[in-house]
Parts: sequence; structure tokens; C-alpha cells
Amino acid sequence: MTQAPMSNRRLDATDGRILRLLVRNARASYRDLGAEVGLSANAVTQRMRRLEADGVIRGYTALLDPALDAPIQAVVHVHTALDADTAAIERALAAIPTVAEVLDLAGTIDYEIRVRCRTQAELYEAVNEIRVLPGITDIETRPVLRPVLRR
Repeated sequence: MTQAPMSNRRLDATDGRILRLLVRNARASYRDLGAEVGLSANAVTQRMRRLEADGVIRGYTALLDPALDAPIQAVVHVHTALDADTAAIERALAAIPTVAEVLDLAGTIDYEIRVRCRTQAELYEAVNEIRVLPGITDIETRPVLRPVLRR
């Protein structure tokens, strides 16, 4: 669940522009990126390699429509006991195959968990797996009606 720390190197404005362009289209060519930011394709290639080596860019991926294999989605809000073993809870959540994302939150909700399931029965099973984890005191499950914005 933890991520490798990014290097302490500061990003300049051009790095920031390249990164914003990549978020919109990770398949953009070095030439197209260079044209957008006023650099040659070779200069963009060097910057991209440095951003990758520094851990700023951790990879490239295809974002698939979750409805392809898991059309039922839910958000589960979790409250934990003050003395809960959060590392153990996080490991247990990571082991549940239908858990797509876990967010550690500030405020009255301790974790927000995004669950993606193929069937209602699978959702029921996932919620019950979460509910019985040691240290969890309360959960609230909300089915997702439809995604409105995903970036």
C-alpha cells in the first residue's frame, strides 16, 4: 500500500507541463510533447528518462472501464478503534481481491475503500470480509450509481 518516495529534485515549469500533458495522454510522442512545451523530441526524451529515474513517473498504464469485468462498485467507509493495528488492517484489505483502492483519511472516517465486484453476492462477501477485520468498529457501504468524473 505504500509508495516509494519521490526524489527531492524540484520540478521546473517545463517538467510540470510535460507531466500534465502525459496525464491527459500517456501515449503522446516525444515529438508531440516537445511541440507543446517548446523542446526538441530529444530534450523531452532526456527529461522523461530523468523523471522516470527519479520516481516522479512510476509507470504507464491503460485505464480500462471497470464495468468490463466488475460492473458493481461501492464505496465503503470504515471506522477503526483507537488502538487498531492499522498496518494489519491495510494488509488484510490489500489481500481482498475485490478491493480496488484504499484511502487513509483525516476526519471522522478512517478509511475509504473502493470495491469492484462482478455480482451482488461478491459485493456482499467483500463487505462482510471488511466488517469482521480486527480493529474495525463500524462500516457504511454505499453502492455507486454511476461514475460522473474519472481522471
